[in-house]
Formats: sequence, structure tokens, C-alpha cells
Amino acid sequence: MKKRRHFTSIQKLIILKRSGYRCEICGVSLTPENFHADHKIPYSLGGETAVYNGQALCSTCNLKKGNRLE
Repeated sequence: MKKRRHFTSIQKLIILKRSGYRCEICGVSLTPENFHADHKIPYSLGGETAVYNGQALCSTCNLKKGNRLE
């Protein structure tokens, strides 16, 4: 069975709420419309698309992070 690359809408909401609606790197305020659900362990490096491996990031921090482990 193929692994799912993208978080579901429910997973995204859980990740955002768990972060307190803040970017987990820089702390900027986030909304459901402007945040990125990011893989802590990148999908490209074998990370699962699961809530425990997700973090809420602003677009700037997500694009800077790329597929690095942070």
C-alpha cells in the first residue's frame, strides 16, 4: 500500500491546535488559512504522514527548512 504524502484536513487541524496557533520555529501567529503542516522527519527521508510527525510552520520557516531535520 502506498504511503500518503499529504496530511488530511483533520490531521492539519490537530497539528495547528497542538501548536497553539503559532509557528513552531519562529512563533508567529498562524491561522488555518496561512499555516503549513510540515513533516518533522521529512517524507523524503522516510517520515510518516502522521500527527506525531507533524508540526505547524509559517510559510517562511517551512520554505527555509526544506527537507532537513530540525
